[in-house]
Amino acid sequence: MIETYSYRLQTLHWLDGVTLRLLLRPEGHRGLPIQAGQFFSLQLPSGITRSYSLACAPRGDGWLEAHIRLRAAGQASAWLRHEACPGQMLTISGPFGDCVWQAEQAAIDRVVMLATGTGIAPLKAMLEYAHAAGCRTPMHLYWGGAEDADLYLAEYFASLALRWPLLRFIPVLSNAPAEWTGRRGFVQDVAAADHPDLSRARVYACGAPRMVEQARALLTNHCHLPAERFHADAFVPAQTPVAIQGNLTVRWRRPQGDWLTVPAVEGDPLITALAAAGLVLPVCGGQAACGACRVAIDSNWLSQLPQPSRQEQRLLAALDEPSPAHRLACQIKLSTELNGLPLAAHP
Repeated sequence: MIETYSYRLQTLHWLDGVTLRLLLRPEGHRGLPIQAGQFFSLQLPSGITRSYSLACAPRGDGWLEAHIRLRAAGQASAWLRHEACPGQMLTISGPFGDCVWQAEQAAIDRVVMLATGTGIAPLKAMLEYAHAAGCRTPMHLYWGGAEDADLYLAEYFASLALRWPLLRFIPVLSNAPAEWTGRRGFVQDVAAADHPDLSRARVYACGAPRMVEQARALLTNHCHLPAERFHADAFVPAQTPVAIQGNLTVRWRRPQGDWLTVPAVEGDPLITALAAAGLVLPVCGGQAACGACRVAIDSNWLSQLPQPSRQEQRLLAALDEPSPAHRLACQIKLSTELNGLPLAAHP
C-alpha cells in the first residue's frame, strides 16, 4: 500500500534559468521515510501527480529537497512558474525506487556515478549521505550535459571534491565550446575510457533513458562490471494520459465486483491503457522502479504473460503482501493473445 503524507511548500528558488529547487516540510511529525537515491510523488493542487528524486541526504526532520527542470508545455511547470508559493499544502506519496545507496563492502574498490540533467539530484543525495557516514571508498562522479550551463551544480561538486579527497568530479559536455578544458562526449563513454576494468566497482546511473541503457550495456559487456552492481533509474518526462481507441480490450474488476472494459492498443504496455482510463497512476515512467502500477492478474491467464524480468521480480518481492498473481502493468506488452485479459488492482 502506498502511503501519503502532508507537506508544506517551504521555499522555492531558481538554481539556473530553468531548474527550480523545492524545499518541503512535513506537516506535523510524520515525514516520508525515504532513502538516498529514492524518489517521491508530489500531488499538485490540480490533482496531477509528478515524481521527483530526493536531492539531499535523508534528514531526521523529514524535510525533502527536489530539483525540477521546467518544460515549456508541462502542467507541473506551469503551476511552478505561476501559482506555487511558500505555505501551500501538498500531498506526498512514496517512497519509490530501489536505486539506493548500498553499504560499503570490502570487495568494492570504487564507486562510479553517471548523471545527465536533473539525474544528478539522487546522486547528490547519495554523495551527501556517504560523506556524512564517513565513506572510505573512492568516488568518481561524471555529470554530462550539452553545454556548460546544463551543469547547474558544477561549483557545488567541485567544492565538495576539494573538501573530500575521495571524491573526483568529472564534468562532461557533448557540445563543448572551443575554450572548454574539461572532458568531451558522453558520460558513459568517458567513464568507460577511464575505468576499463570495473570488476570490483559499483555503478549508479541516473538520467536520460538512452544514457542509462547505453551505460548498462557498455560497462557490463566491455568493462567487466557485474550486472548486479549496476544500479539505475531513468528519468522519463511525465506525460498526461489521453483517451485511446484500441484494437484490443482488457477487463478491469472494480471493487464492487462488476467489470469495466478498457480499450487497449496492441504493442503498447498495459499501463498505457490503464492510465488512460484513470485506473493506475504511472509514476516511474515504465522503469519498474516504483510498484505503483502493480496489478493482480487472473490466475488462468498468468501462463500467457511473458516471464517477469529479474528487476520486476525483485521489486514485486520487496512490496507489501507479494503474490504470484501480481505483475507490473508497465512491464506487460499487449498482444492479441492478451485480448480480454482480466485483472484488478492488487488487494
